[in-house]
Amino acid sequence: MSQELLSQTVSIPLLGAAGTLGGPQANVVPIMRVPGTAYGGGLVLVRWDYSSNVAIAVGSAPAVSLVTLNSSSLPVGTPAANGSALTTAGTAISGTITTAWVPGTVSFLGVKYSQATYGGTSPAYIVVNVDYFHGRGSA
Repeated sequence: MSQELLSQTVSIPLLGAAGTLGGPQANVVPIMRVPGTAYGGGLVLVRWDYSSNVAIAVGSAPAVSLVTLNSSSLPVGTPAANGSALTTAGTAISGTITTAWVPGTVSFLGVKYSQATYGGTSPAYIVVNVDYFHGRGSA
């Protein structure tokens, strides 16, 4: 039996506190439920990256990481991270995976991001993609 490579993609608007362009901000967004032990338990991160729809200068660019979340959507671990880097519209920035195995004992995988002030006139979004396998696989 072979495992199927799965992918999760999410688009996150970078908005100020009042729903307008701005910043600074820091947020955690749950993007997917991690299968519990009764369903094969956990997942293995294979690759992840993020991009933006507009150019964002290094001083304003978001710092992005993948976090594990408990049932209250509170971060309990950081299996993958990437520092802040300037973004070019549509160019993916590869993230670093420090712990590929996400156990089925956590509830969600989420995106944590922080952003300095963005002063552009176009709406800004980051698009995060995560490639993964269900379960631990055969190692």
